[in-house]
This record gives sequence, C-alpha cells and structure tokens, in this order.
Amino acid sequence: MEEDTEKELRARLARLTGAARTRPLLELFQVLADRYWRAGPGRPAGLPALNEAIDCLAEAYGYLLPGDPMRAQVACQLGWFLGARQLAHGGPEDQRQRATGLLEEALAATNLPPMFTCVAWLTLGQLRLDAVVREMQSLDMPTLLAGASHRPALTDVERAIDCFQQVLAGDLLGTEVADGTQAMLACAEAVRDLFVGLDAGTGTGIDFGPMMRTMATLQEAQRRLADGVEAGKIPRLPNLLGGRATATVDPLDFPVTVLHGPEPVPGDGDRRSGGDDTGPPRVEEPQRARRSAAPVDLAALRRALRERVAGDGDPYAALAALLRPDAPPPPAGLVDDLVGLATSVTHAAGATATAADRVVLAVALYLRGRDDADDGWGDADDDVRAAAVALSTATDALPADPSGAVPLAVDLARLLDRHDPEGRAGNALHDRFVPVAQALRGVRVQALAWSRPDGTRLLLHTDDGRFHDGRPDGALPPRVVVVGAEPLSDDDAVVSYVASARQAGELAGRVPLRVTEAPVLVVDPRGGHDEAGLVRLCRRLYPRAVVLGRADGGSDGPGTPAEVRRRLDASMLHLTCGVSATGALELAGPADLDAAAITGRTARTSTEGGLVVLPPAGDGSVPLAEAFLAAGFTGVVGWTRPVPRPVATLMLAVLHTGLVRGGLRPAAAVRSVRRWLASPDRRTPAGLAPAPMDVTGPALADPVYRSALVYHGI
Repeated sequence: MEEDTEKELRARLARLTGAARTRPLLELFQVLADRYWRAGPGRPAGLPALNEAIDCLAEAYGYLLPGDPMRAQVACQLGWFLGARQLAHGGPEDQRQRATGLLEEALAATNLPPMFTCVAWLTLGQLRLDAVVREMQSLDMPTLLAGASHRPALTDVERAIDCFQQVLAGDLLGTEVADGTQAMLACAEAVRDLFVGLDAGTGTGIDFGPMMRTMATLQEAQRRLADGVEAGKIPRLPNLLGGRATATVDPLDFPVTVLHGPEPVPGDGDRRSGGDDTGPPRVEEPQRARRSAAPVDLAALRRALRERVAGDGDPYAALAALLRPDAPPPPAGLVDDLVGLATSVTHAAGATATAADRVVLAVALYLRGRDDADDGWGDADDDVRAAAVALSTATDALPADPSGAVPLAVDLARLLDRHDPEGRAGNALHDRFVPVAQALRGVRVQALAWSRPDGTRLLLHTDDGRFHDGRPDGALPPRVVVVGAEPLSDDDAVVSYVASARQAGELAGRVPLRVTEAPVLVVDPRGGHDEAGLVRLCRRLYPRAVVLGRADGGSDGPGTPAEVRRRLDASMLHLTCGVSATGALELAGPADLDAAAITGRTARTSTEGGLVVLPPAGDGSVPLAEAFLAAGFTGVVGWTRPVPRPVATLMLAVLHTGLVRGGLRPAAAVRSVRRWLASPDRRTPAGLAPAPMDVTGPALADPVYRSALVYHGI
C-alpha cells in the first residue's frame, strides 16, 4: 500500500512544476518520514529516507510565502528534521544554524499548533545545548579560564534553558520526553552556573565537579530520548495536511491554501515554459517577483466545516452524537477531514478564534485518537493530549460563548478525564465558571442551564459550581437561568434567559430598581396601536409614570427617539409601538430607534437598572433585548413570536398587575402570566376594562401563547 502511494506521488511530481508541487511534496515527505522512524533514528539505514524527506520539505517550504498559514508548520517540521539529522548523524555547522533559524521562525508565528510548538522548543533547546557542550569539550583548561570571549555564549545556554522549560510547561510529549527534557534542563543549568562562577571569580576555587556531572547528565538524557524514539514512545508531529491517510482521500475534501508560482518575465528565458522547472523558486533572482498567497476566507472555512460535520443540520448535535461511546463508527475519512478543517479554521482565525472553533478542533482530535487506538501507530495518546490542550485554550472564552459549545466542551472534558486521574480538563472548566456560579448564588438562582441537542439539559449548580446533567424527566430547579433563546415549557420553575454565562454573572451584579420608582410609558407614538384599556390600567398602577406618545389624558411628549433615549434610566420602560422589519422601534417623527442607538445610552453610573417591556414583535425582541441590557437595564420582557393584540393586552395586564400589586420579580411575573393562561379558572385582570376578549374560553390555553412571553435577565 505504501509503495503504491509513493509511486503515485513520484509520478505526480514528475508531471508538476513550481508551486503546484507543494502538496504532493508534503505527502511524499510523510511517507519518507514514517520510513525513517521505522528504520530507527540515528541508524545509517534510515539516513537516505531522512535526507530525501528533508529535500521534500525544503522544496515545499520554498513555495510558501511569509504569512501563508502552512509556512510555520512546514518550517517547524523542516527545522526539526534538520536538527534530528544534525544531532543523530552529525553534519556541518551551517545545517545546525539553518535548523535553528527555521525553528525560531516557527516559534515566532502566532498560528503554530501546540504539538508543533512543543517539538520546536525541544529541538531548538537540544541544538543550542549540544553546540555549547561540543564547543566546551573542544576547549582546554587554560582557554576555558581565559574569559567569556573564549567560551560559548552564555545567551545560548540561557536560550536552551528557556526552551526546555517551555517543553515541560506544555506537558504534551509524554513521560520519556519529560524525563529526558528534565535531564537536559539540569545539564543546561549546570553549564550556566559554571559560566557564571567562572565570570565571577579568577578561576581559582572553581568546582569543576558540576561540569563533569553535566556531561554524564547530557549523555543520560540523550540515551533516554534515543530509547524512547526507538520504542515508539516519543510522539511524532501530526501530518501537515491534517490526517495520516491523505493519499487515499480526495484532495477536494481538504482545505487548500491557494499558492501562486512566480510570474514569467519576458526575456528571462522563462524556465517554466520548458516544463523542466522542478526545483524551488530561485531567491537570487529578485526580478521574478511572486504574488502573495490568496487571503483565507474564514467564513468559507467555517461553512465547509459545518457542512462536513452535519450538512444542513446542527453541528453540535452531530459532534455530540459522534462522542457517544455507543455511536457507530464514523464514515471513512470523516474524522481526518474534521481535523484538517478545524485546524484550518483555528489557524486562519489566529487570535480571533472563538471558543467554539477550539472546542470543535478538540473534539476532532479526540475522535481521531479514540478511533486510531488500535491502528498500530502508537500515536493515539498524542491526539488525546492535543485535544486536551485545544480544549484548555478554549476554557477562558467559554463563559462568554453564545453558540452552545459549552455542553459539548463538558462532554469532551469528561471523556478526557478518563485518561487523566487528576481530572484536569474538567477541573479547568469548572474553575472558569465558578465566578458565574457564585454571582448567581448571590441572587438565589439555583442553576444555569444549557439545552442539549437531544432534549436533555446541562446544569451548572450554583451551590457547588459544578456541572451536572439535568433530570431525565426534564424538571428544572425552582429558579434557573437558561443560556440561549429557546423557550422551555416549564410552568413550575422561574425561568429567565441570557446570551451567555458571562452575561448572567454580569447581570447578577446589577441592582433592580423598584418598578414604580421612575416608570415611563411609551404609548402608540405613531398611531395604530391603541391600547386604551391597558394604558388606563398602567396609569393606575404607575401613578408617577412619564407618558410619551398618544394617550388619553395627555402625555409628556410625542415619543420621539431622542425622548426615549433620554429616559433610558427609567425604573420601568413600557413600549407600545410598532417594530420595523429591521427590528427597530417605530417612534414619533416618524423616526426609528434601532438597537445600535440604544446600546450604551444610559445616564446611570451605578449598578442599578430598570426593566423594559417590549411590544409583541416576535423574533425582533432578541436584538432589542440585548441592546437594552447593554444600556444598563437589569432585565427585558420580550417575545418569541407575534401574539394577537387582544391576547397580548391580557398577558401584559397580568404581567404589570403581578409586578405592582403582587410584588413579583420580573421573572416570577412572567411565570404568573404562563400560569394564568394555563388556568381554567382565569379571570380578567382587575382594572382592565373593557376586556379585549373572552377570557374563559379555551383559546387562551394554547401552549403557543404560554411560551411566547420570556424574560431576558436575572
């Protein structure tokens, strides 16, 4: 199989010229690298494969311009293999310097994956330390004592120490590497201490015992690493193209960076036209300028990943199903495709990669490690460790995640902790959510909930700050805050909704004003939304209210956007107006007030905030609710769908009656509306006359109405 793959790749390369050779070169490199590892690092029999693997990488590297997402990974691999050849087989000093430069370039990149980063640190540290020790061994005692200018540079030793410390901090490369790295760190520190002692003294009284022990330590470290590689315990870097079986996968299933070869220059002889330009671009010919690589379309990459995972369905549901222990094997090539696409997304996004991006990559890596557990390569643990690292990079941003990635992250952490007796993945997740749990416990919320794709729920209990699965019957704690906008059909619990866990923690720190303290009623500013009965009820419930718009009994202003913005410090802002197709409030003027004009417009500097009651506009409530919360309000009563005006009038009358006469908090007042609708004994709210419709009939019991009114906030 491997021979056929190699033959096919060599045939493809024979037909290609210039940058088009990049991908098959990387694939052939992988074949040759695997052959070298099987032969045994340091053995002469493997050297031809190593040399040709380096040649493949070197040519491919020449086609990748600075800024190309693949360049850092190829630089890392090339630097590593050059370093391995230098350390295991020897070679001229310029090759050591070449390897060092490539590794430094790779480490300076912002998109180098964690496993590549650790290997780069390790190889760079070995090269730096090996050069120092070899130079020391060539010096006689008088030269060693002659001064710093006659010895290897102290900065090289300090750089090696830093490299080894970075490897140990990453904790990605297994026990054998950690032990060997610890030994090399001790060696480098002993050399540093020797140099410092020599510089501080005159050469007399210097204990050279540490230097002798240093040499023994280095030899032991090299033996440990060699034994580890020989036994297959030292992890290899992942395939540059995201999966191991790349030669059997359709290239269209992989994200491909568009690479442009050099433009032909008239009169240059145009070596490409002869079809024999099989080498890398000649950097010594500045007139043959190359165009930069095409910009990466991050949205297209995310879309491709989403479609590969779930087609038109929910990607989180699809990934959660793949994680289940009883799930059937995924289709051939799917997991490798997911790793490749997810890696491309996180690299293209760089520092802007979302928590969801990183969680999806972690899941893909875990799936590859799980499914490859018995493939004979011995690298399953590498993928699992890489998955843990990818998940750890997502934890800081998960509390702010609005996409539903938290349940998936928790499921993955539980699986990863089966490989880790210390449970570090789960503990790291819990640690990030403890501040949120503490804030919610302070306002008597029992749990923060996320809905799972299978209909169950994930709960963050505020008493212990830990994640728990919801009850099988779906029952909720008495007071729960839900992340997301999908309404829950539970008339027993007091439920409110937030965009993220972080928003829940922030809102828990705000102090709600009494709704009767400084209320504002915006009443039908353009006409066509006359709610005379409801307005009269609200005037009685809120006698101190400022009234804007067209209202019986007069108003304090026409209800323009400017007037409403000036009242964003209201204790209760009731809005009876239209909502445009773009989600803006239709106010007097006529003029609209959109979400962008609301956000941040508040005169309050304290943590106090009021309540907003939105008109029954359906889906348009969510951006308006977020805008009012951003403007400093503590909560917003909104709607998940449009409701007939008579029904909405009754629901709002029950709501305001509960807020004022019942003394209910907003979330509890919304629950009282749901219960009133469900009750067969419902009565017209006191003070609402005339009733807009018969309240005793079965129409109001429709579950669609009960789930229409929601509360955003705490």
